[in-house]
Amino acid sequence: MSEQPSTKAATAALVLGILSWLLVVGTHPSRSRGFGDALYWEPVPVLGPVVLPLLAIVFGHAGLHRTRPGAKSRGRATTALVLGYLALAFGAVRLVGIATAQ
Repeated sequence: MSEQPSTKAATAALVLGILSWLLVVGTHPSRSRGFGDALYWEPVPVLGPVVLPLLAIVFGHAGLHRTRPGAKSRGRATTALVLGYLALAFGAVRLVGIATAQ
């Protein structure tokens, strides 16, 4: 039994949404460095909370666009979009905070 492409996109979006949320909540870049140094030495805690939500949003919209109303993967895609947009908002605020801290 193989999954439809929309289900794969929705599942990928949900996994990326959860990972991005974990990065936003679980990682904290060093405060002693400037933005350039933090970006060089710690790229995952700095850019991960912005890049992963963008991927979750792209895959979520792709999964949502390709599914029929009422399909199981539609709920996954919607959940991924909510997680992605929230993680992107918190990640962007944190990125601005890191850039203006020094």
